[in-house]
Amino acid sequence: MNYKVVAYVEPHYPIKKSVLVVAAEATLSAENVKGKVSLVISVIGDRKMRELNKKYLNLDKPTDVLSFAYSLDTGKPKTFVTPPSSYLNLGDILISYPQLLDRAAKEDIMVDDMARILVIHGVLHLLGFDHENPHDAAEMERLEDTIFSKTTS
Repeated sequence: MNYKVVAYVEPHYPIKKSVLVVAAEATLSAENVKGKVSLVISVIGDRKMRELNKKYLNLDKPTDVLSFAYSLDTGKPKTFVTPPSSYLNLGDILISYPQLLDRAAKEDIMVDDMARILVIHGVLHLLGFDHENPHDAAEMERLEDTIFSKTTS
């Protein structure tokens, strides 16, 4: 695999970075992502998540996961070529630890399992999947379930 997944976790949140990295890599692999790609996962608090949700989605509340895809398509002429040794940055995934805990409790699942679910969801968004209509939502949920089962076996 040519995946570089970097995980940042605020020090007071007891979550293993390896859980996040393995879920991201499993998603990239399941979706047959080829080449050298990278992404960043950050576990943050509700205050910062609320700020970002308000700024980018105009929703004045925290959410469990946000994905920000990095796009090379700026509409401007390209003045450089990415060297073959470079990684293509897919984007950033932000996870609210308090929201993760809340969802895990409501759904009666382990915290690490909820972290996996949120990472998988976030990576799928970076790969272009969404849930804006019932068909797309069902497809995304099916993929999430399939990939999740591979991360726990």
